[in-house]
Amino acid sequence: MGQISHIVWDWNGTLFADNRALIDATLEAFSDAGFTTVSRELYQQCHSKAVNVFFERLAGRTLQAEECQRLLESFRSRYEEYSIRTELTPDAHMALTRCRETGLRQSLLSLFNHQKLVLLTEEKGIAGFFDRIDGARESAPDRKAPHLARHLRTLGVEPERSLLIGDSVDDALAAEECGALCVLYYAGDFALHTRDSVEKAARVVTSLNEAVDFAITAE
Repeated sequence: MGQISHIVWDWNGTLFADNRALIDATLEAFSDAGFTTVSRELYQQCHSKAVNVFFERLAGRTLQAEECQRLLESFRSRYEEYSIRTELTPDAHMALTRCRETGLRQSLLSLFNHQKLVLLTEEKGIAGFFDRIDGARESAPDRKAPHLARHLRTLGVEPERSLLIGDSVDDALAAEECGALCVLYYAGDFALHTRDSVEKAARVVTSLNEAVDFAITAE
């Protein structure tokens, strides 16, 4: 076994291929609210975990609280509609299986609603791969770092022997702050960030199996 003994998986956009649902739901929320048309390219350039900041970047101006709330409600409605048809990333099950067979422990950490996360992992048949599943039990925090630190402490995992596999710049920042390693999965045209921004943040892979390769061989 190399340096890494534990993998922390991200959910949205990583194991769960809902990138397009997230992007389309956001673009349509802005359209529903009568804003100037927002493009996928602008979404990727502006993406941020802080929802209000993200919406203001897309709008190009400061938004009133009621405007943000209206956008958020429309986004949630659209996302629920699209995510019902969303499946796991194509090589997710294979990557999870390889980790288990190699002896790597695994857990799941997300800012997605905890109860919905647990139900989805059970529905998709992958809940049994994880030592622990942690979603957001209240409102989702703006940053993943405190969530990751608590997750690793609860598991008793040394950060320096853990690898966070995610897809966002916030994942990379969280890992760095907590002392963990990170690789970012880039989903191509419907990635949540531009390729340039994720490459500046962490090592980039284009499949989950490539991320597992890194975990197995890291020294």
